[in-house]
Amino acid sequence: MRDRLGALSAPSALDGPGGAGFAVTTFHGLALRLLTEHHQQAGLPADVKVADMVGASAAATRVAGSERDGDRLLAALAAPDRDDAKREELQASRAAFRAELAKDGLLDVDELIGRARQLLTDHPDLTTALRERWPRISVDEYQDVDEQQYELLRLLAGAGGGLTVIGDPDQAIYGFRGADVGFFLRFGTDYPGARTVYLIRNYRSSPAVVSAAVQAIAPATLVPGRKLDPARRPGRGADAAVPGPAVTLHEAASEQAEGTWIATEIDRLIGGSSFHSLDSGRADSRQRHTTLGLSDIAVLYRTDAQTGPLLQALNRAGLPAQKGSHDRLGRRPGVRDLARELRLAAPGEDVAGQLRAAVGRLTALTGRAEAVDILTAGEVLAPLARRCGDDLELFLTEISLGAEADAQDPRADAVTLLTLYAAKGLEFEVVFIAGCERGLLPLRWPGDAPAADTSEERRLLFVGMTRARSRLLLSYTAPRGPSPFLAAIDPALLSRAEVARRPPPDRQLRLL
Repeated sequence: MRDRLGALSAPSALDGPGGAGFAVTTFHGLALRLLTEHHQQAGLPADVKVADMVGASAAATRVAGSERDGDRLLAALAAPDRDDAKREELQASRAAFRAELAKDGLLDVDELIGRARQLLTDHPDLTTALRERWPRISVDEYQDVDEQQYELLRLLAGAGGGLTVIGDPDQAIYGFRGADVGFFLRFGTDYPGARTVYLIRNYRSSPAVVSAAVQAIAPATLVPGRKLDPARRPGRGADAAVPGPAVTLHEAASEQAEGTWIATEIDRLIGGSSFHSLDSGRADSRQRHTTLGLSDIAVLYRTDAQTGPLLQALNRAGLPAQKGSHDRLGRRPGVRDLARELRLAAPGEDVAGQLRAAVGRLTALTGRAEAVDILTAGEVLAPLARRCGDDLELFLTEISLGAEADAQDPRADAVTLLTLYAAKGLEFEVVFIAGCERGLLPLRWPGDAPAADTSEERRLLFVGMTRARSRLLLSYTAPRGPSPFLAAIDPALLSRAEVARRPPPDRQLRLL
């Protein structure tokens, strides 16, 4: 967002260290800024920071008594609150954990917004000054705000004369995190003078993709008279450069077969990644000069557990891939070890260089399994490290605040693998959605009764479908059968995929 706004305005227009210009940040980033700028009024030290995984682990270990129990405590605190007998105990543990962090001048990332809201509530004069500082506020993805974010925004926006919110309630998918689409739906009640503008022109996707997505969401839409008009025309521009039907549906015999089909289709789309692809008939040499690259392709799925067969199939086909999720970076295996090593090491070159050195030191000292985690974590963190230049503190803070998908390198020549949650806000020329089947969409854990309300799961599919610009390929496995959500899509829009077969022996290419 900063890069886009910077390109549309003078560089000086962006908010700098002096506070001039307009600020571009997340709710958590804004809360941290308020707490650091007004630390005295918030009762915090001047050098207060967000706890990275090293600081959080140390505090949790002191509370729980051992590193292993500290890890369990962190996992419990990260899980969504449940209304059960352990809830009161968990709240006490969270309070003790935050008290330990405070001894080190650290804040828990999950308390930032609540502390900022309390700061403004306790100091009305500061709230008034901030309203004068930021008379106009624009909030993107407003359908995903939670109660604390909503209350902080209400304090900053006042009567709402300069407030603009943008969002699509049919893309509200973070209810499990506490987000409440009801805040979006009641905006007109909160601000009676607000004007509503419906943005119904879709500039991203081909007409068939738009039609299929609108039909998929129709049974649970939160937008009265849901309508999207595609600006793109079929067979024109980028659509013409991506061969095949706009929307494809494939039934696979198993998860392994599904992964193989996806890898084969990707290979075919890019015109073959190897001579073997062409020689085996898996790819068509006539497509070798296509402008489509691996970075234009994404494979989406409901849960991380689905990635095994997908990655195996891509690796067998020789197709590079980068994987991301909506989980916080700091919770990924290997990241905490690297953060600790960076904290302990003497400062030297830029962050990217320090990261490479830390990876080298740790892999030399650990066993094979741990080394794999370190190497993988290093690859995931490398793009973020490059963006942070020489600022190690910024790098460690971004690890604490950011999601795994935020660290991905959009320039990498690799297929992108993402959960449907992590794909939010992104777009690709070609999108595969694996596991469009019963038990996964909507998700149902073994032994659980069917959910009474599956509307958020249907919205999740809608989000995934609308990531595609030119082609959308949906797949499911025969044992489970197709997702009931697919029944809402006109069969005429779904082109049934045929599994590519190898040519007979007498048609094999020969060297002589």
